[in-house]
Amino acid sequence: MDRMDDKSMEGREGRLDALWVEYRQACPDPDPAPDFMPNLWQKIDQRRTGNARVFRRLAQICVMATVALTLLMGAVLIPRIQAEAFFAGSYADELAAEHINADYTDFLTTGDLR
Repeated sequence: MDRMDDKSMEGREGRLDALWVEYRQACPDPDPAPDFMPNLWQKIDQRRTGNARVFRRLAQICVMATVALTLLMGAVLIPRIQAEAFFAGSYADELAAEHINADYTDFLTTGDLR
C-alpha cells in the first residue's frame, strides 16, 4: 500500500511541477530595471489620485449646490423678511403706538388730554 501512495504522490508532484512551469511561462518575472521602483510608485500614485479626484469632484459639486441653494433661499426669503420687518416694527414701537391710540381714544371720549 505504501508503494501506491508513493506513486500517486510522485504523480501529483509531477503535475504540480508542470503547473508551476506553465505559470512561469504565462507570467514571467519583470526584468529588473533602474526605473522599476519609480515607475511602480508612479502607478501607485496615479491610482491614489484617481480615487481622490472622484471625491474632490463630488465635494466641489456639493459645495456649489449648497451655495446655489443658499443664494436662492436668500433671494426668495429676504424680500419677505424685509417687508414684514417694515410693517411690523419693534416691541417698543408697538407699545408706543398702543399708548398713543389709548390717549387718542381717551381724548375723543372725554375731551381731556393727559
